[in-house]
Amino acid sequence: MLATLFNRVARPCRPASRPSAFLTRLIVPLFASCMLACAAAAQPAVHELDIADYRAYLPEDHPARQGMRRFAQLVEATSGGTLRVRVRADALPGSPAKQLAALRAGAAGAPALMLVAGTGLAGLARQFELLDLPFLVRDEQQADALLDGPFGAALLARLAPAGLVGLGWWENGFRQITSSGAPIRRAEDLRGLKLRVIGEPVFLDAARAMGADPVPLPFGELYEALKTRRVDAQDNFTSQILVGRLHEVQSALTLTNHSYSALVLVANAAAWNSLSPQQQRSVQAAALEAGQFQRRVAREDARRAREKLEQLGMTVNTLAPSAVEQLRALTAPMRQRYFSQHQVALWQLYQQQAGAQ
Repeated sequence: MLATLFNRVARPCRPASRPSAFLTRLIVPLFASCMLACAAAAQPAVHELDIADYRAYLPEDHPARQGMRRFAQLVEATSGGTLRVRVRADALPGSPAKQLAALRAGAAGAPALMLVAGTGLAGLARQFELLDLPFLVRDEQQADALLDGPFGAALLARLAPAGLVGLGWWENGFRQITSSGAPIRRAEDLRGLKLRVIGEPVFLDAARAMGADPVPLPFGELYEALKTRRVDAQDNFTSQILVGRLHEVQSALTLTNHSYSALVLVANAAAWNSLSPQQQRSVQAAALEAGQFQRRVAREDARRAREKLEQLGMTVNTLAPSAVEQLRALTAPMRQRYFSQHQVALWQLYQQQAGAQ
């Protein structure tokens, strides 16, 4: 008996038995959940932004929509995963003024960022109307010099009191004139012509200065007005002429480049201030880089649209340099009058950047 007891006490201790299958099934999921929670806590929070254009009818391959997608990609790539941008296919309802009011107020359904026409911003900061002046911008190179230099920066700075942050310049491009019958070849051909224009003072004054009879109409009414000959002619971008099927009711396109239209990427001030300094730098850099990309795409798109319109039967004519100079001279007093309503510094910046007379 004593020997048996001794043998039991002296027997080496056995290693602890493995946990039961029940414990394994209980512990492993808990451990995995803990690890996932820790990993999630270590990841920075993702801040979501949305961006929209002021037009809901644009096709997916439109330069503005391509630019917005590039912007979203750049923001997500440079923000360290802390920002995500959703490109919206819709637009805020109402006129440009109502859209901007909703954007500034951060109204329900309003995006954080919006691509707007420079023309639409003139109601908030009148200096923006200057870019739409006839023959202010000669070509694409001059447009880049103006937008990317001190002149463009001075205009964007005017948005701060209105509760918006101007992030960068994109573009719609140069406006051209379409007409029924023969194309416009001389300044005299515009005299008395019923020309549809945007219902803003600068466009009405420009048409009158060139000798035409301006008829303000929204784009949605333009096709029918041309079809019924309520108006004889209209001015627009070649891509917009194609999108609006205006070649069906107009026979001639004259490449006048008489007015340049810029787009501006703006942000709601509250949404902008909710971002960290690093996130703001990412968004700002993406706005500038995407703007450069979008301008290149827009210019190529304008060239393709011009070729397409010619294939569809429109007569395409380039305004002769002598005719351009004649129209430039006719509109010079208007340009001087509009600039005189603003600080002299803006005129000086324009001259420095564009080499204007």
